[in-house]
Amino acid sequence: MNKLMTVGFAAVMAAGIAGAQGEMSVTGLPPAGNTPEPEVTAEAALLSSYVWRGQVYNNDAVLQPQITVSHMGFSLNVWGNYNLAGKDCGGVSSDFSEIDFSLAYNVPFNLSDMEIVVGATHYTFPNTGVESTSEVFVNGAITTFEDLVVPVIPSVTLFGDVDEARGTYVLIDVCAPYEVSEYLKVSGGVSMGYGNTSYNDFYFPNGPASSQEAGFNDYNFYGTVDYALTDSVTASFNLTYTMLEGGAIEDAARGIYDAKEKIWGGVNVAYDF
Repeated sequence: MNKLMTVGFAAVMAAGIAGAQGEMSVTGLPPAGNTPEPEVTAEAALLSSYVWRGQVYNNDAVLQPQITVSHMGFSLNVWGNYNLAGKDCGGVSSDFSEIDFSLAYNVPFNLSDMEIVVGATHYTFPNTGVESTSEVFVNGAITTFEDLVVPVIPSVTLFGDVDEARGTYVLIDVCAPYEVSEYLKVSGGVSMGYGNTSYNDFYFPNGPASSQEAGFNDYNFYGTVDYALTDSVTASFNLTYTMLEGGAIEDAARGIYDAKEKIWGGVNVAYDF
């Protein structure tokens, strides 16, 4: 649900949303590396809240560790959420509420100004009683504007749940990364998520007598600062404002999740082995 930023697909993931993938990614996807040698990255994010696609699962502090192995365009990622303080909306406290497993592949593409990544994520929810579910995804990022003084990288990611939700979620993101120095990088951007009827019915149920319509359901405005402490260690700082679409989506969230809008952030430390 969920790395140090490079222009291309990793830059697409620079927005601070749940699934703190180094840059605390909006997409929640693992990085897709094209490295000739295997690379292993371990990370830990301390966040003020757990927010995913507009859904505030925990208003209190969480720890989100993860580990990623990347090689020849493939990456395997294991990510978890541990509730440090208070109970989340499912009643879990001082324990893991989620552990996810993702596999991604950076598709070789002839166009130099576009990157395509495909993959799948399996979501599990220990200690909650919630059934696990799985999604497949495809991400497209356009890097045509990366040579501007401040690069602008738009991307679209399509997620399709093939298990419990049986719905589709589309994430539209525009990220502006900027390299201040060899050690310091900053980025900012905006994203919005669109759910079809099945997706919105599953995550924002509005009672047995009615159903949600397809439409945009969450909006995010974010900023991230990355600083390379050493050749192997990077610290990232993030601040995000998340809000939901009004109407039926907001009404449903009020009774299910911990908040209908949230300003949240945190720090992530990544170590490259």
